[in-house]
Amino acid sequence: MYDKLNLYTHDGIFHADDVFATALLSFMAEEINVVRGSDLDIPEDKDKWIIFDIGGGELDHHTPENKENNGTHPGTNIPYAACGLVWKKYYKDILTELDCPERYMESVFQRLDTSLIQGIDAEDNAYSAINEILSIIPNVPDTQKQQISFASKTSFTVSQVIKDFNPPWNSEMDYYDAFMDAVGFAKDVLLNRIDSIISGLDGRDYIMRNIDFSSNHIMFLEQFAPWEGILYSMHNYPKAQDIWYVISPALRGGWNIQCALVDSKDRTVYRHPLPQEWYGLRYEELQKVSGVETAIFCHASGFLAGTETEADAFKMAEIAMKKK
Repeated sequence: MYDKLNLYTHDGIFHADDVFATALLSFMAEEINVVRGSDLDIPEDKDKWIIFDIGGGELDHHTPENKENNGTHPGTNIPYAACGLVWKKYYKDILTELDCPERYMESVFQRLDTSLIQGIDAEDNAYSAINEILSIIPNVPDTQKQQISFASKTSFTVSQVIKDFNPPWNSEMDYYDAFMDAVGFAKDVLLNRIDSIISGLDGRDYIMRNIDFSSNHIMFLEQFAPWEGILYSMHNYPKAQDIWYVISPALRGGWNIQCALVDSKDRTVYRHPLPQEWYGLRYEELQKVSGVETAIFCHASGFLAGTETEADAFKMAEIAMKKK
């Protein structure tokens, strides 16, 4: 980590791309010295500064030459803005300082890019994927294209959230202070997003291990983690396809037994349903019908049931497996 980084970007109204670029760079240093100025005031000792979103250098995207050289985000037609350029160049340094495991770095880079950075860059460049697609579809009247384009717009994006950090026309607030407030907000957004991505990758490793440990059609999780997307993506893995029920601690206490789906797109067809006579029952009624002493509930659609104890969760699943 650097003790101090000198950052130079444009002054005046700020946008999400320069704010998030600053926030990303701030993770690389104990202290940042941010200077906002014009093209005329760019530091001459450029080797001591990271200059972005201004000046025509590699982290600027405003000149025709830079737009051509920068290209677009991989697999898209979204042009780069300052945020994406900074992320592409410095992501390994940033993620190292944020203690991201090395094995996750490329995945975190790609997932942050697709889930956040690309949206910021697209809006800064006034790029619309919908408008691009509409432009090549034949025989669609312009009035309909306008309607579709308008309907597709998200009313309040993170870029618009940052825009509102700019001082109103009748405010005496200093633009620099407002910019740094926005940077602080952006840092929280980035930290939460990156933590969430890393958590998801940890969760994938955890679920994969427990798929391998599964037996008798049951996957057991000592701690709940999102598992459906991972399980249903493993179409060619016999262990994953052999799982009927997932038993895990319930967030409200007790233990859940959840049915695995035949097809993730149809949430009404299970690999092995719970007995239909349990559907919608609770407590004493369910305990009497199921024979499970601590049974708490069975969802009305039958995809989920709960017990007070781990042992009874397994008992409930074993009873269900014996019924057609």
